[in-house]
Amino acid sequence: MGMTELQEEKSLLYRAKAYVRPVLLGALAGAAASAALLFLLALVFGLLHAAGSVIPFAAILIALTGGFVSGLTGAKLRGKRGMLTGGCSALLLAAVLLLAGALVSGMPGASAFTRAAVIAAAGMAGGVLGVNGKKAHRI
Repeated sequence: MGMTELQEEKSLLYRAKAYVRPVLLGALAGAAASAALLFLLALVFGLLHAAGSVIPFAAILIALTGGFVSGLTGAKLRGKRGMLTGGCSALLLAAVLLLAGALVSGMPGASAFTRAAVIAAAGMAGGVLGVNGKKAHRI
């Protein structure tokens, strides 16, 4: 292996490592946001005895919000390439949600993969806003 091949391999590994922490922490933040919103939804439905027909729509909104928060957090941590970082972070969150749904209810349907694509799109939007948003001023 020549010196340039070794440098290319090392450079690729270095670039890949730069994404691991932001993507994992972004997915964790998205999961925490989704869990908090699910708790809030359960509390509201329990107190108001809301109709069950609202639940699928609310679940999609919660998944979208989780994907957006995931992308926003991951991109803010990375500081650049927000669409890629946010999309990867949201895709990781969508994969975890897909796996959890498959464990609970069996084989996922086609709508689960559509939901994963929508979550990834929300993560990309959050990533773009995370990189291009205002920076916090520290004193």
